[in-house]
Amino acid sequence: MIMKWMKIFLFVTALSFVSCSQDNELAFTDNDRIYFEYLHQDPNYAQKRLIVRDSLVVSMGLLPSDQQEYVVKIPINVLGDPLTRDKTYKVEVADKATVLKGETTAKANEHYLPLKEVYTFKANVWTDTLCVTLLRKKLSTSFSLQESKSLILRLVETEDLKVGPREGMEFKISMNNYVARPKWWNVIALGYYHPQKYRILLMFNTEEFYSKTDLLNYGDRYVDALKNYLKDNVVIDQETGKRVGFDNLIDMNAK
Repeated sequence: MIMKWMKIFLFVTALSFVSCSQDNELAFTDNDRIYFEYLHQDPNYAQKRLIVRDSLVVSMGLLPSDQQEYVVKIPINVLGDPLTRDKTYKVEVADKATVLKGETTAKANEHYLPLKEVYTFKANVWTDTLCVTLLRKKLSTSFSLQESKSLILRLVETEDLKVGPREGMEFKISMNNYVARPKWWNVIALGYYHPQKYRILLMFNTEEFYSKTDLLNYGDRYVDALKNYLKDNVVIDQETGKRVGFDNLIDMNAK
C-alpha cells in the first residue's frame, strides 16, 4: 500500500537475541567480545525477514526545518553470554575502512557530534545501543548536487571488552540533507522525480484521503491529485526558478 511506502523511516533499529555456537572460532571464556549487528528488513520480502547490514543511509531532507540534529541508534551485540557486570567499550572514527569500503568524509562538530571517550555496555542484556548524533546544518539541501558525507565507526579493544568477529568491527553511516528519491517512485506513473512533487504527495498522506481511495485504483488517485495540485498551485524549483510541472520544469519567462 502507498501508505506503507510513504512512511518516512530515517532510521530503523532492531534487536536480536543470539545464541552461542559451539563451532565459533572465538573462545568466549577468554574475554567478553562485542560487535556491530544492525538488522534490517529485507526489501525483497513482504513478510518479516531480517538481514544484517554493515552500513546505513540517513536522509535528513524531510525532517522538520527546525530540527538540526538526528540521533542514529546502532545495535552492538555481546558474543556469547550476557555480561555479569557493566563494562566499558570504545568506538573510534576511522579515517579509512579496513573491513568495509570507503573513508570518513564527515567532520566532527560540522556533520556529527564528537564521540564519547568510552561507552558502557550494560550487564544482563544481549544488545546495547550506540547513539551517534548527526548534524544537518552544513549539508547541502540541493537535490541536483546530492552532497553526501560518510562516517566510518570502528570498535576498539579495551581491557573490559575485546572486539568480536572481524565483519562486525566496523559500521558505516552515509548522511545527506536533500529529499532523496524513494525507491517506489516508478511503481505508479508519477512522472519525473522532483523533491517538491514528493512533498506534495506527502500532503495527501491523511486518513481523509485514504478513506476516499479505492484500493484497486489508488495509484490513479494519487496521480490525479498530484496533477491537479500542480495545475492549481504555482510551485517553484528553488534552484532554477522554474515552475514545477507534472511532466517537466516550466520556464516562467518563456514565450
